[in-house]
Amino acid sequence: MSISANTSQLIWSPFVGWVLLACGGSVAHAQSETSSPAAQILVEQTPLVDVPDLSVPMAGPVADRGEIGIAIGAFTLYPTLEVQGGYDSNVYATSTPTVGSPFTLIKPFVELKSEWLNHSFRMIAGGGFGFYSNATSQNYWNGYVVADGRVDIQKDLFLTALLGVRRQTEALGTPNTVIANSPTVVDSIPVELGLFQRFNRFFYELKASATRYRYSDNSIIYDGALPAASRNRTEFEERVRLGYEVIENVDVWVSPGLNQRVYEQFVNAYGQERDSTGWFLNFGATIRFTEKTSLEGYVGYTTQTFVADGASTPAVSFGLIGTWNGYGPLTIRPSFIRSINESAYSNYQNYVSTALGVDFTYDIHDAWQLVGGTGYNIAQYSPAPGSGVGPRTDYFWRGSIGLLYSLRPQVQIGPLYEHFVGSSTDVASGGPSYTRDVISIRLVAKR
Repeated sequence: MSISANTSQLIWSPFVGWVLLACGGSVAHAQSETSSPAAQILVEQTPLVDVPDLSVPMAGPVADRGEIGIAIGAFTLYPTLEVQGGYDSNVYATSTPTVGSPFTLIKPFVELKSEWLNHSFRMIAGGGFGFYSNATSQNYWNGYVVADGRVDIQKDLFLTALLGVRRQTEALGTPNTVIANSPTVVDSIPVELGLFQRFNRFFYELKASATRYRYSDNSIIYDGALPAASRNRTEFEERVRLGYEVIENVDVWVSPGLNQRVYEQFVNAYGQERDSTGWFLNFGATIRFTEKTSLEGYVGYTTQTFVADGASTPAVSFGLIGTWNGYGPLTIRPSFIRSINESAYSNYQNYVSTALGVDFTYDIHDAWQLVGGTGYNIAQYSPAPGSGVGPRTDYFWRGSIGLLYSLRPQVQIGPLYEHFVGSSTDVASGGPSYTRDVISIRLVAKR
């Protein structure tokens, strides 16, 4: 039996930072390190690096730098540290019994970028450290380092490259989560090369990437879930983007591509053969309304074909990311993604993920800022042939609201409330059924 998995693409977007944009992808649902629901959807859907919390102005293109940043020769350094302490009413995301616990999250982030007139280099590093006093088995640490650069060959012609290393832990209460006493760890190494060229209004972009994933089970996992050795793999992708500038600041484009999934175990612990090849075709547009308002979206079609038996899994995919700032004090950031993802369970061959998220920041007055958002994820699981189980759909909703006060341009502090709900059409088969409330105080320091 074959199981499908499509690839996800992480790109640098000038208006929202590191984000998933192209096809849907194989995912490792990260421990929740962001209070931004839309940003968390991107974290859950992307295998490379965590998305900085978009609900907090911070170093990087999403921030009003002002007094932020440290000059180091031809580079500028933007460090950020967030400390969050509070109470989680349901650490294990279960129906009964529930375990509540005080917690502390420490999230450092640093960005180093060049200020050269030609070429560019950028490195980001960060992570998250979570500590639960009443549930120490869920303590975790995540980390990543990603470097990318551009070499200008001539005007409107340049090469790009990316290299990264990431450690990520799978969080309970998210789609495709394997129930375990301690979080499963996912290590990944992404590599990407690209070429971009523009001819007047026409442009093209070529990219090739490879990402290696290795899993580590820190405890005995749920019966029927795939062990770490059966999930280890390397994913390859080759893609093209062909575009045309219709009018100033409005591009339309088409992006075809191929991918390959190669597992370390051709036949896994449950006798399944997961190696596959696939193709996708996306149609999209990029609109830059103003310096602070930009949107990029696509709709497409993708399919994976299994090497062993030639069976295919098709799907319609879509995505939307961006920032809208049409009204001065208010900034809205949508994050919509639909994709086919690999299942970590032997009873289900894959699931279609539909994730919709919106975040906002609202400058109330002077130093006061309201932040919040909502995210909704639907995971539709397809039974594996011969498993004897029926279709299953899991639903996840997350909302947050918070208030931040700027003690200084570099320091913000304030309360945050988050509410989570998980439900399923088949709780008996391991589908989620829980509610979860988190209240905390956040301190964000930037330099």
